[in-house]
Amino acid sequence: MPDHSFDAGLLNPLSHGSRESELTSDQAWLQAMVDAELALTRALVDAELAPEWMLAVCDALGNASQFDLGAIAVEARGGGNPVIPFVKHLGRAAEKVRAGASDHIHVGATSQDILDTAAMIVARRVTCELIDQLDSFGATLADLAEAHRGTVMSGRTLGQQASPTSFGFVVAGWLDAVLLIARRLEGIRDTLPVQLGGAVGNLAVLTEIARARRSAAVDTDVLDAIIDRFAHHVGLVVPRLSWHTNRVVISELASVLAAATGVAGTFALDVSVLSRTEIAEVSERLAPGQGGSSAMPHKRNPVSAVLITAAALQTPGLASTLYGSMLAEDQRPSGAWHAEWQSLRVLERLTISAVTGAASLAARLDVDPERMRANLDVTDGLVFSERVTTILAETVGKSTAFSLVERASREAFVTNRPLQVVLASILIAEGCSDELRAQIWAAFDYEGQPGQSAAGVDRVVRAFRQRADAVKRRAEAAAATDMVEAGTGAAHSNKDVRIS
Repeated sequence: MPDHSFDAGLLNPLSHGSRESELTSDQAWLQAMVDAELALTRALVDAELAPEWMLAVCDALGNASQFDLGAIAVEARGGGNPVIPFVKHLGRAAEKVRAGASDHIHVGATSQDILDTAAMIVARRVTCELIDQLDSFGATLADLAEAHRGTVMSGRTLGQQASPTSFGFVVAGWLDAVLLIARRLEGIRDTLPVQLGGAVGNLAVLTEIARARRSAAVDTDVLDAIIDRFAHHVGLVVPRLSWHTNRVVISELASVLAAATGVAGTFALDVSVLSRTEIAEVSERLAPGQGGSSAMPHKRNPVSAVLITAAALQTPGLASTLYGSMLAEDQRPSGAWHAEWQSLRVLERLTISAVTGAASLAARLDVDPERMRANLDVTDGLVFSERVTTILAETVGKSTAFSLVERASREAFVTNRPLQVVLASILIAEGCSDELRAQIWAAFDYEGQPGQSAAGVDRVVRAFRQRADAVKRRAEAAAATDMVEAGTGAAHSNKDVRIS
């Protein structure tokens, strides 16, 4: 039997050093399926629809490593999804723990209920990891933005030098995107739902089972309580209705994951550009043997930036597939749901790798302020054309000012002379006052903060620091709550399973 559980990451070098495999491997998904099934059984115990002794059975079955992952994977071919053989393996294992235990496994559920819930369990763990990595990424960027708020560099548009800016302001732009996507991920994480509907989503079987086991009429409150406890045991939320064919949850998750990878990719692409030999304003700090070439011994390639960018280039197609899977017919679709499995997992894996890689790259980013300053001098002052045009326009009018500076810029480029010198000559010929010429001459100065760079850096860094403080306070409060619950749990056999 082939080994389906091993992936060395041969074609995804960026995965090494991340929790990608730990969180999204076949073994991780099997564990999530175990968690989902046992959470349902625990919910039935809570609702007095399963015996108390099933809690001990659940405890015994909780570790997914006891199940034959390879066999389940092979057997999944026969039914079209892995839940069908898994339930059989789980039932047999339950019977070994206690006779009759399998009667309380997979009660009222269908395959999609378990796999969708497992997908949400995995997604919650993935989003928690991504938020942690984004917090680390952001902390590094916040420090960089503050340290380089006065480090002048050339702003670039359409691949050309434009006007001066500061490296701190550029970093603040990266940080602002990190802050935005972290908040969006938090929103998604806190709204991921369980799935429980049965064959066609209306809980018909669970209703009948509840009626039979309680020997009385079953009202909606009983079923609501089961779903509520089911969600509680896996750390997810309760949906209003089963969402077998309402795949907005998946498409929104896909959108945020792809956006998170895009945020990491934009940062990485900027690093790649700024580390070009001709620019060399930043570089990735590489260990001996890293960044090399199989043919050119001199190379120091920005390998992390390249791999992060590659991950970001792959995610739009995966998100597109998941959006396409929203077209789900009837009460259970034929193919659309199945198309989500690998697409979502690969998207999650790429996002984890890209964001983790970006956090690591930011921490190893070397900045060369002297090179940034030198590159500004390459154009002999042309980068100041916007500034001097604006100052000149206040005296001679916008159109005239633009025409004069455009003429001076063209002459400076052709004659290879500084714009400052050429424009001064033109202004003398045009009869401009000594005061105006002095003001224009002084405008060719790299000192000071361009525009609102300093204020922009302050706003973004302050917002990130405030969020970081709030995250710390929530973590401390959660830790205190966990300690209380751990003490309570020691006195009770029914201890809830929680997702951190």
